[in-house]
Amino acid sequence: MSTTSRVALVTGASQGIGRVVATALGAAGFRVAAAARSVDQLHELEAEMGALAVPLDVTDPQAVTDAVARVESELGPIDLLVNNAGISGGSGTSWEIDHDEWWKVIEVNVLGPFLCSRAVMPAMVERGAGRIVNVSSNAAFFEIDEEFAGVISSAYMASKAALIRFTEALAVEARPAGVCAFAISPGTVKTDMTAATFGDQWDDPDLWSPPELAADLIVFIASGALDALSGRYIHAATDDWRVLAERGAEILERDLLALRLRSA
Repeated sequence: MSTTSRVALVTGASQGIGRVVATALGAAGFRVAAAARSVDQLHELEAEMGALAVPLDVTDPQAVTDAVARVESELGPIDLLVNNAGISGGSGTSWEIDHDEWWKVIEVNVLGPFLCSRAVMPAMVERGAGRIVNVSSNAAFFEIDEEFAGVISSAYMASKAALIRFTEALAVEARPAGVCAFAISPGTVKTDMTAATFGDQWDDPDLWSPPELAADLIVFIASGALDALSGRYIHAATDDWRVLAERGAEILERDLLALRLRSA
């Protein structure tokens, strides 16, 4: 399915994974709105690829509403929303971290995608088409041992689990209207955010995933190839997502690629 002349809104687009995703979507033919708080970096991206720079704090409801209205006015209806904006929070045990800092992670990583999704959904529902991609993480469910305790913040892990469940709920709610939602993991990507956690493994080639994998997956999702798997969680680096559609019936029947509790 061609992506030419369609519109994508990418949050957290000024650097890291978001910047790579915005660039890839532009190369795929999307008119891209790049949203972030870093105004100078947004304007750099605007100059590089012609993206519409949209300064935005995703935790501000009115700012989100205004940003979506601006994108729709200047570029057209939003076909794809990529909720990429996220923060990791400080390291330290849950009883040592400042409560405002802990809650800020939840606001950016969960409230932000909710507000952005809520803002684009009415028009998508009215048109009977649209896709939302929420960038989550395996931190949502990997086993927590002493290696990770206090290093990866509890707020980050909780927020990414919540984001997967929000995605599944949104997908079920939106399915009758023809709108799809997906949660993805980009893998472990070298960014300013991961440097604080994995700095001592910075030169380990087996740890890192190139951000281009996440960008390629999002472009693939935007093509409609995985619409039958709306609501599922897809890992850019470890899932063979190019052929997942061929396994769609099996995935749904066995309830794979979802956050579930296994009984003892």
